[in-house]
Parts: sequence; C-alpha cells; structure tokens
Amino acid sequence: MSAILTNEEFEAVQLLLSDQKWRLNHLYWIVDKNGAMQRFRMNWAQERLFDGMHTRNNVLKARQLGISTFTAILILDSCMFFPNYTAGIVDRTGPEAKKKLAKIKFAFDYLDYLPENPTEEERSLAAIGGWMKEEMKGAAIGTVEARFPNGSTIYAGASLRGGTHQLLHISELGSVAAHNPLKAEETMTGSMNSVATDGVIIMESTHEGGQYGLNYRLVTEAMDLVGKELTPLDFKFWFFSWVEQAEYSLPGAKFDGMTELAKYFKSLETDYGIVLDEGQKAWYAAMSRTQGAKMRQEYPTVPDEALNPIADGTIYGSQINRLREMGRLTAEFEADPYRPVYAVFDKGMADFMSVWWVQPGADGKFYILDNYTANGLGIEHYIAELRTRDSLYGRVKDVVLPHDGVQRDYNGVRFFEKIEQAGYSTILVKRTSDIWASIDSTRMLLRHAVIHARCSQKTLLPDMKEGYISGVDALSNYKTAPPGRNGVMRNEPLHDVCSHACDSLRTFADAWANGMIAKESGWRDDDAPRGRFSGLARGVESLYH
Repeated sequence: MSAILTNEEFEAVQLLLSDQKWRLNHLYWIVDKNGAMQRFRMNWAQERLFDGMHTRNNVLKARQLGISTFTAILILDSCMFFPNYTAGIVDRTGPEAKKKLAKIKFAFDYLDYLPENPTEEERSLAAIGGWMKEEMKGAAIGTVEARFPNGSTIYAGASLRGGTHQLLHISELGSVAAHNPLKAEETMTGSMNSVATDGVIIMESTHEGGQYGLNYRLVTEAMDLVGKELTPLDFKFWFFSWVEQAEYSLPGAKFDGMTELAKYFKSLETDYGIVLDEGQKAWYAAMSRTQGAKMRQEYPTVPDEALNPIADGTIYGSQINRLREMGRLTAEFEADPYRPVYAVFDKGMADFMSVWWVQPGADGKFYILDNYTANGLGIEHYIAELRTRDSLYGRVKDVVLPHDGVQRDYNGVRFFEKIEQAGYSTILVKRTSDIWASIDSTRMLLRHAVIHARCSQKTLLPDMKEGYISGVDALSNYKTAPPGRNGVMRNEPLHDVCSHACDSLRTFADAWANGMIAKESGWRDDDAPRGRFSGLARGVESLYH
C-alpha cells in the first residue's frame, strides 16, 4: 500500500490503523437484520461495552442488540492485528457457533468490498481492506476453525477445552444452564479456565431458569461486585435494556391502555424512574401479545426482570404472574394470631425437604407465611424449624404430610410418628391418582394466595454461599418435562430442584380440596376458591391412622 501513497498519507493510514476503535467502526462489513450489507458501526451498547471492557465481562441484555456481532468483529480484528492471538467462540450448539464463525468469514471476505457509486472515503476504506487481505494472504476460515498467516487462530464449538485463549466469547450460557446444567459446568471449568489471566472473556446472554443454576450464580456474583475494585479474574457486570434501543418503539402509535401493562409502566416510573413514551409503550404492548410470559426474559427493562422470568412450559407461570401484578407475590403482612397455621412437608429426591407454613384467612385467601427448603438434614432439624416458627407465627395446628409420611427409618419409626412425638398432630394425605387434578387444585389455591416476601428468599445455612432455591422461585420455574425420544411429548412435571417445594404445596392443596383441613369459624365461603375447593373430596379417609 505504501507504493501508491505518499509518505505523509501512509503515516496517516498507519495512525488510523493503530486505533482499534477506528478499525472496528470503518473496515468491516456485516449483514443487518433485514439481510442487507452494511458497514459495521458500533451502536450504543456495543460502544459502551468496548469503551469500558474489563478482562472478564458478564453481559445481561435484551435481544438483538448486536453484542454477538460486535464480538465476532472484535475477534477478527484482534486476530489480524495481533500475531499469535488465539480466540474462541462457545455457543449453545455447534451449528450456532459455526454461524458466528461464518460472520467472521463474511467480514474478512468483504474487506475490500466497494459499493455502487462509492464515495471517496469508501474507495479509501476498500483500498485499506484490500491491503489487509493481502497481508493476511493464505488465511483459512473454515466452519469450526480459522487460521491466519501471523499465527493467530479462532476456534468455535459448543465447548472448548485445552490450550490458552486471549479472547473467549461465551454466548447464551443462560439457556445452556437452564436446559443442560452439565454442559454449562463444562463451559465454566473447561472453556473459561482456558483464558489467560490478562485475556478477555465476553459472556453475553439473556437469562433463563429463575434464581438458581450456574448462570444465575455468575450474574449475581458479578452484580455484587458493581462499584467495587475488580481484579483481572473478577467479572464486570453489564446490563443493556431494551429501553435504550431506538428501534424498540412505534413512533406515532398510541398505547391502548391495557390495565395490567399500565400498572407495569407505572411501577417502572415509581420504582426505577423509567418513563416510557407512547411509542415505546405501544411497541412493548405489541411485542407482549406475541412473546407472552417470555417478554421480560427476552426484553428485560431492569436486571431483576431478567433474573425472574416465567419460562415456556411453566406449570404455575400464569398464577405467579398474576400474583406479582396484584402485589400479592412479595407481600408484607403479619400472621393472624387467632387463626390456625399449618405446616406442610414434602420429602423429595436426594433427601431434599421443603416445608411451607400456610394460614387460611377469614377473607377466603390463603396466607403463605414461609418456606424452608434444605437437603441432607435429619428430622430433628426440621422439628427445630417448626418450633422456631411457632414463636413467630403461632403454634402449628397440624403438620400435613404426603403419603410417604408412613415410611420407617432404620429404627422402624415412621416419619409421622416422629412429628407426633415432638408434640404436633399430623394429617396424612392419600397419594393422588391424577397429578394434574392435584396441580389444578394448587392453581386454584394460588389464585387466592397472598405470599409473604420471605418466601422469595433462599434458605441459607451456615457456611453456604449460594443457598437452596426459594419457594417462590420453585413455583415460578416448575415446568412440564421436555419431549422424550423422537420428540414424544411427556404429560408430566419435570422432576428437578423446583419439584420439592411444588410437591409440598400441592400436598396442602390436596388436603384442603379433600376436606381434610377443617374450615375454622369465620371462613367466608363466598370468597373461597371455587371448582375443586367447593367440596371435591367427599369422605376421603386416612388409610394410615
């Protein structure tokens, strides 16, 4: 290139090329959302990330902000201008990782592209791009690997282990952690550990799975470090909301005033100081009609929304959303000292135990006072928790147990007998013959529930960092099982960490629906839940006492 430029011009070009931000904003071509070629220019989110980039970056975001495209261009640029540079791309699946490498190949192939009726600047940029391609002559960019003559390489796949990377792009870990936890752990232990201390990780994702799982832990740990001095190994937290994206608006359109969304928009103003214009409200309302419960996951307004999504296939999703919108999901109230409190247990898989404290109110509502979930502890631990809460909410009238409460321990003592030896009366609920009828009972109960804010807090035992899942988060993320082999649908709940608390509350719903819990004086039938609660269980007898 120096042969066709004066010394002064050559020095000017060299100065420009020494500035990575200039290179990123001038030299590369991409295909936009509409399928048209355009020269890459950083948008507000991309520029903010570039200007403030740390060695470790955890990006929680709304959809379609171009962070993946930005990172692809950054990887290509770094590999061409820094010799012996190694970059990696880790995505949900191999094909998705290949698509990101294909973006890199496109940008490289079109470095010298000259559009029709080019301006003088475009001619100059194409000439610089042609020189860069000449310098990188012999570069080979395939579907899973790219090699450059300066010794730089790019690897792409669903997992990367071994070697050392200077730049690693991890995409959609939120989805991987929710659907394939073992693979997510492999990404952390294998791929992340391949990055040098002074190397860069860009981990960008929307979030799935509620308040548990690897991605939730990594995001919240990064959030906890906001405002603190970071070491090279600490993750810097980034959040990019849909609100700042100019195209997420319908100029000239009017919000139709949907009651639930109007309350939501008002809460944004009150709680966060976020004031949306009519075009933004109209866009959000239109998108909500198609996205449904996934709107706050895919297009979060604030970080808390992204970390508390209601995913597809959730069994109690609509009930939880309704409670949230009515202010009955994280309510503050005191137990009524004149009405009975019930504790309901579920002993789940792998020695998990989940306990709810429920107080049927005189107004026909179910006041859910507390939830406690733990693992690997003896019955004496849970009896101590009962006694602690007796002093807070009033003495438990009955402990409600599922059918397996008759199981014996190694001394031959049955579970319910231990509870009774501690001074509590018990109710044993017969095993349901129709789990979906039981789930329907729980849905009806939740329609009339008021859930205390403490039920959204994790159970945190001494020396625990992460804690056990909260009762509300378990209800929010309880979902149907995924399809089995050959796509065969399975009409059953998924047994996972959410099951324990959900099965426990379902036991109480069954007991109430089947008349096993007496209505105290003052119970208002006119306000009470209908359907299965109106007297479904006629003469259900305990088979165990």
